[in-house]
Order: sequence, then C-alpha cells, then structure tokens
Amino acid sequence: MNDDMLKALNDQLQFEFYSAYLYLAMAAYFEDKGLEGMANWMEVQFQEEQSHALKIYRYIAERGGRIELQALDQPPQDWDSPLAAFEESLAHERMVTSRINDLADKAVKAKDHVT
Repeated sequence: MNDDMLKALNDQLQFEFYSAYLYLAMAAYFEDKGLEGMANWMEVQFQEEQSHALKIYRYIAERGGRIELQALDQPPQDWDSPLAAFEESLAHERMVTSRINDLADKAVKAKDHVT
C-alpha cells in the first residue's frame, strides 16, 4: 500500500469514528427528548459506524500499514428538531458514501486492487 493510500485510509478511519460519535450524540439528543425509538435507531447507526471503523483498522493492520488514530471533533449536542437531526444524518451518510467512492477511485488510480 502506498503512503497516499495509507493516509487516506487513516483519514477515513478517523471519519468513521467521528460518524459513530455523531450518531451517538444524536441518540443522546433523542433520549433527552424522550424519543426512545429514534434514540435506538441512532444507537444502531453508532454501532454500524464503529464496525466500519474497525474494518478499516483491521485492514490497515493486515496490510502492514501504520494505524494513526486521530482526534475526534466534538459532535453537535442539539438540533432544532428531530427532523433536523435526521436530515443531518442523511447529509452525513451522503458524505460518507462520497468519501468511500473517492477511496475506491484512489485505489484504482494507484493500481492498489486489493484495497
């Protein structure tokens, strides 16, 4: 794996952990509002993002790359409404998909077909 690909994967690792953190913040927001079903949904999203992060973590390790954990920004703690929180989560998921697509493009350009 080349250095650019390794950096991109480490950056994505940080982003996946932030995504988990964001969804946990949303779960806490919904808990505070007494919206247990919505809180549960976001907890499931939190777990999914953690799973994605760990897959990238394991992949870097298996390829012999150096894992570099980066600081996470504090996620928002409040939203204007439950709908606003879900709209933000949709926008965030679109960003995640775009970043994964960019990683795939980078891997193809680098002829890193394993990645």
